[in-house]
This record gives sequence, structure tokens and C-alpha cells, in this order.
Amino acid sequence: MEVIECNELKLWLSQPPKYTTFRINALKTFDKSILEEFLKSQSKELGASQIPRYYFVRPDCLVLEQWSDEVTVEKTGMDVIVDAACAAAVLRGAHVFAPGVLGLPVNCTLEERVDIYGDLEGHCKRGLKIQYEGRKQYVGTGYLKMLRPQLYDKGVQPSGIAIHTVLPASKLPVVNETLFPKGEVLLQNLPSIVCGWVMDAKPNEIILDMCAAPGNKTTHLAEMSKDQAIIIAVDKTPQRTAKIKENCDLQGISCVTSYAYDSTKCCSEESTGINNGPPFPPNSFDKVLLDAPCSGLGQRPQLMNKMTPKMVGSFKCIQRKLIAEAVKVLKVGGKLVYSTCTITESENEGMVAWALDKFPSLKLIPAEPLLGGPGLPNRGLNDEQSAAPSTFVPNL
Repeated sequence: MEVIECNELKLWLSQPPKYTTFRINALKTFDKSILEEFLKSQSKELGASQIPRYYFVRPDCLVLEQWSDEVTVEKTGMDVIVDAACAAAVLRGAHVFAPGVLGLPVNCTLEERVDIYGDLEGHCKRGLKIQYEGRKQYVGTGYLKMLRPQLYDKGVQPSGIAIHTVLPASKLPVVNETLFPKGEVLLQNLPSIVCGWVMDAKPNEIILDMCAAPGNKTTHLAEMSKDQAIIIAVDKTPQRTAKIKENCDLQGISCVTSYAYDSTKCCSEESTGINNGPPFPPNSFDKVLLDAPCSGLGQRPQLMNKMTPKMVGSFKCIQRKLIAEAVKVLKVGGKLVYSTCTITESENEGMVAWALDKFPSLKLIPAEPLLGGPGLPNRGLNDEQSAAPSTFVPNL
């Protein structure tokens, strides 16, 4: 039974979701005709009788489904090898960017249609000219936009689109935020968007985002509050906080202040207020979002993963430190939202059970809206508590 469940889980992890989700900036006006016209042009190229279905879960969440089974492209026999991360992105509907290309035949020509394969072992050497004999997986077909001199010229870091993907093996449409005016649309996974809905940021609330970079959830909170909350975003390095500011500027947000600081030390009894940045005094925030560093074993698809059990177990320590600080800075009656992008018991149900036991002041409340499934039973939470989290994993 355990072997069967493990294989089912591995299969689920290796497959991309059957839809793409976009977060729509509530501070801007979304023109769906741009999407429809683009999909119509793609349908002509692919010989599809209709465009893929799309719909809004909420006004700020657009879901785009796969092409129908009638849409196919024949393989060309011209194989291009990309790294596993790039291959996973192609399955999600991305183009192939130059740094991800490992092997490219010498007889390719520009605009030639090629087949894209992901290296499943990490053994393909960059610049390979011949057929790759290692384990590989077909992930899509597209048109070649760069040749070997552009990709492998010594001393030059290649950049830009190397292959314009036409159809991923997943049959997800090749659509990204660059199709729309800047800052209007953001590619964001549904569970990540749900975090913002559960936080439910309101104007004038004082909110802390503890591990905020690159700022996707931060900007969502700002938009939900109509850019009228007081949001402080913290991450460990200036490079990461610069990314938060860049995303806020792009999306027209002014209510976010970001700081480079270690959130495991973000509370201090000696602090005089939040205006001077971290550390913050106790009881400072109406709401705290802790999207914790984690093992990332819920990100799909995962074609190759080098995470060891020891590495997985290491995240528990920092997650506990972060929760402890979040409890300190949270006001009485405030809301703490804890989220991860992994599926391990120790980082999810086990971590919630630890927090409830360690901090009697905490009370677990049901996620609202509750779009995912319940937590795993018998993992430290009783039946009522297991129903409160919103999880997006198989019922294994």
C-alpha cells in the first residue's frame, strides 16, 4: 500500500496542473479581448476548432484550461535538450530561455521547428552536439530562435528566448503576463492566490509579510486593500527586497514598505514602533503573513529533485523560529496566515499542531474561502482541526 501511494504521489508531482492561473491587478482595468484575440491566433496556428476555456474564480483570479485533445503537433525528430527546471517551465506554458538550453544539434536552422526534451538526470553537458543518450522527457515543440554561436559563445552569458514554444506536451496554452500591459496580470499559482484571499487585507490594517520576496503575495494584499493598508514586507537581503519594490512599482502600489532583515529576529521589547523598521515591538500588527521557507515539494511539475531527507528535515527549525516571532508581533485578536508550497507532514499539519501546543494564545480557524481539501488526518490535529486548513495535495 505504501509503495502504491508513493508511486501515485511521484506521478502527481511530475505532472503539471491542468490549468494556468493568473492574478488580475484589482487596481487596473483588465481587457479580456487581448486574451481572446491571442488565443484565436494560436488556435489558427494549431488547427483548433475553438479556443481553450477560461473563467474567473474571483475578479482577481483568471483560470485558463488546456487545449482540447484535438490539438496535436507531430514530432520533428530534431531534439533540443534543456535542463529540468526549464523543461518544467515549458510544461507550464513557457518559452525556452537561452540559459536553459543544454544540447543543440549542429545542423539546426533559425525558425526551424524542434522538439524540446528535459534532461531528467542532470548529466547532459552544456553545448552537446550529438544525440543525448541519457534519460529525457518530451515536454513540447517550438520554433528555434537562436543558434549555437549565440548560445555557447565563450565568455558571453546568453539571454533571451531560444525557442518559441508552440505547444507544450501538457497542452497548456503558451500565455504569459507579457501579453498584457505592464503590471496588469501576474502568473501566480492558485494556492498562492488563495493565501491573499484568506488574509483578506482591508484599508488601514497594519500588515506584516515576513518572508515577502519576490512580493507576489505582498502586492496581492496591497491590491485587496485598494492600496490603503499599511504593509511592511521583510526579507533577508537587499537584493530580495529590491525585487519587492520593483514589483510594487510595476503594479502601481504605494502602501508597501520593504526592509532587508532576518524575520527570525523581527520582534524586540526595546523597539519603539514600526515606523523605523525592524525589529518591531510586540503586539504591532493586525495581520501577519508567513509564507515560510520550505522544502518546496508541492511545486509542480518536478522532473528532477535533489532534496534529501536531511534537507527536508532542516526547514522545521526555521519555520518554528518564524512562527514564534509572528506570534510576538501579532496583536491580540489578530490573524496569522501560515503557508508553504510543500506537502510534508512536518512542515504543514505537524507545524500547525506544534504552534497550537506551544502557544495556547493561538486558535485555529477555518480558512475562508476553503478551496482546497482538508489537512491529513491523525497528524497531530483532531478531526475538527484537520478540516480547517486549505491544502492542495492528493488525498493520499
